[in-house]
Order: sequence, then structure tokens, then C-alpha cells
Amino acid sequence: MSERKYLTVTRLVQYLKLRLENDPSLQKVLIEGEISNFSSYRSGHWYFSIKDSESQIRCVMFSSSNSKLNFMPKDGDKVLIQADVSFYTARGDVQLIVSNMKPSGIGDLYLQFEKLKEKLNQEGLFDPRHKKPIPKYPFTIGLITGKNTAARSDVITTLTRRWPIATVYEYPVLVQGQQSAKQMIAALKEMDQYHFDVILLVRGGGSIEDLWPFNDEALARTIYSLSTPIITGVGHEVDYTIVDFVADLRAPTPTGAAELSAPNLIDVKNEIKDIERLFLQAVNHKINLLKSQVEQRQSHPLFLNPQKLYIEKALKLDAMQANLQHHMTTLIQSQKNRINRTMDGILVNVQQQMHEETMQLSQIQTQLKQSVEYIFNTTKNHYLSTIKVLDALSPLKILERGFGIVEKDDKIINSIEHVQLEDTVKISLTDGDLITDVKKILRR
Repeated sequence: MSERKYLTVTRLVQYLKLRLENDPSLQKVLIEGEISNFSSYRSGHWYFSIKDSESQIRCVMFSSSNSKLNFMPKDGDKVLIQADVSFYTARGDVQLIVSNMKPSGIGDLYLQFEKLKEKLNQEGLFDPRHKKPIPKYPFTIGLITGKNTAARSDVITTLTRRWPIATVYEYPVLVQGQQSAKQMIAALKEMDQYHFDVILLVRGGGSIEDLWPFNDEALARTIYSLSTPIITGVGHEVDYTIVDFVADLRAPTPTGAAELSAPNLIDVKNEIKDIERLFLQAVNHKINLLKSQVEQRQSHPLFLNPQKLYIEKALKLDAMQANLQHHMTTLIQSQKNRINRTMDGILVNVQQQMHEETMQLSQIQTQLKQSVEYIFNTTKNHYLSTIKVLDALSPLKILERGFGIVEKDDKIINSIEHVQLEDTVKISLTDGDLITDVKKILRR
């Protein structure tokens, strides 16, 4: 083997390039196929693949050629191209240098996609009213994706960074190929039985063929029947599959699916701190308001000098009693004068008439006395009752019944929640104050 002449990689690819690009049968060839992975670069050049049901090949169409076209191709377009076969030595790839292109109808895969999309839409599988809300704070997240894929790594990394308190349950499946859709259906049905907060179905980018399992009709109907909310993140931002339309929420990428499924723990903590701050502000405001009201009431003259509450009533009662006594004296004197005048006028009358007048006078005196006594007693009893009520309501009377006013740091205590063991408190009684320490707290 050592005696044989060997080739370097560069010599080999240069030889292949020379043979391919100088073969007349491989120049100006006409090829019909479907466009896939189309990209338009800032330079104006187009890069894409042309494919049929079994094969595909890379293509490039430079701006000098594509500027002559009157349409902009896209993925799924079926086209007829004229191209030269070339060999890209940097990658060792065969590619086509496209010089002309014209539409040749819609690609078969794209047509199937649009037909299924229209069918499921007509059946209501894409109806926004059927979509389930995504929980704001998920604690159990199901993840269905390829094993050891970049998409799986992106989701786990994002969830660990943003929402590490959630538990992620993984169900690895094939994300491309003939068995992919069946495996995803089985995974979704099994995960739905565990009632996770949300399920993520994700896959990284790829061609329309790579993503085709996500356009499976049975898979779409399975997602529609789930009781668990589901978020899809399939391909890149520009990629749309059938599962994206039927899912409860569509993310542009696997990382985007992770971000939409869970909040940022730092943001949640800041939100809780804001709520706590507002709550404390409200509590302090309420405490200060109540404190101001208590201080205002404590400064009321009634509490500073409670005797004033009944002294004024007592003075008024004494004045009324004096007025009543004066009225009685005046009334009696008036009656006496009237009697005297009457007696002077009837001296000439017979003894019988004097006797009758005397009896009448006696009756009048008795009735007058009874009336005066009744008025006096009624008024006196009314004001005495009033004095008793006022006296009973006096704060001093409350203290006399054995109650006391408990204070700590010159503030009135009305709950055991305001004191702690070994706190010093002052108890005000009717005849003095007690200064004591709290040795035991008994709750009711």
C-alpha cells in the first residue's frame, strides 16, 4: 500500500470538480423539482435545495441571474430550473449553479400541507375557543422531543435558568422519519394521563421533509383531544406545521416554547416584593389612621374631664329645683292672700257660709299641695334617673367595678397580640396605677 501513489483531499476534489464541470452532459441541464430551505442573502444571492420524493441537491442562484425573474420563489414551490452541475470544493458537495427558473406548479408536499390545513380548519381544530389557557406558574412540565438533541438542551437550559422550581418530565421520541408521528402520539397520550401543568412538543429546525411528521393528521387530532395544555416549538420562526395551528400555544423555537411555558423566577420574586411593599404601605397607612383617630378621641374634653358630663346636668337640676320651690312659695302666698281677701269679704255672712268657705279652702290647699308634691317628685325622679345613667356611664365607674386600663409605652393595649413576655405594662385603677411585668400569656 505504501508503494501506491496517494492523493491529497485537495487534489481529489479538484479532480472531481474538473470532471463534473467539463462534462457537456452536465451543463445547461433542465431539472424539475420542489424548492426547500430557501434563503435570500443580503448579497442578493439565493440558496436553496431542489428535491423530489426521493432525492435532493443543493442549489445557488446568483443575483445576476435571479434579478431577471419576475417572481420570488419560496419553500414548496415546484419549479423548472436550468443549471450547470458544479462541485463546491470547500465542503466537497455537488451543487447546481442555477441560471434560469420558472414556476412549475405547487410542490406536492406543500399541496398536501395546505389541503390538510384547510380540512382541519373547517372541522374546527384550530378554533381559538377550544384552546386551553397556559398556567401562569407551572410546577410539572412534560417535555416531548428528540433524545440528546439541541432542542432538548435548549429547553432544559432555559427552564433551569428561568423557572428552576418546576419538575421536568422527559419523554424522548424520534422527531423525524416514518415512526416519528406514532411515537409522538403515544408520548402525548401517556403524558396526558399524569395531568401535568403543561406539555412541550419541540424540535429544532430542518427541511420540510425533516419536519413532515409534525404535519401528521393523527398527531393533530391527538393534540386536539388532550386535556393538558400543550405548547409547540417546531423548527425556526418561519416554520409552520399543522401541530402549531392545533396546539394551545405556538412558539417560534424550542427555546421560545420554554420561555412561554414558565415565567422568570426573578420577575416573580420582584413582583412578590412589590406586592409585599404595597401591602405594608397599606397596613402602615391604616395603623397611622387608626392611631390618629384614637389620639383624637383621647384628647376629647369628655375623656380629659368626665365630671363635666353630669355636672352641667346637676347644676341645671338644682336651678330647676330652686325655680320650682320659688314657684311653690309664690303660688301658696298668692292663695293665702286670696283667702285673706275672701275672709275679709265674708265676715258679714252667716256662720254656715263661713264654714263652707273654710271647707272649700281646705280642699283647695290639699289639692294644691298634692299637685305641687307630684310635680316636684316627678321632676326630681326624672333628673335623679338621668344622673344615675350618666354616673353609670362614667369611665370612673368602670374603674370602680374592677376594670383597669392597660398601657404599654403610653399606648393603650386592647389585645394580647400587642404584648410579649417580660414586657412592662401599667394598669390604671380607680385609686392608682400598677406597674407590672408580663409573666404569662393565656389565649382564649
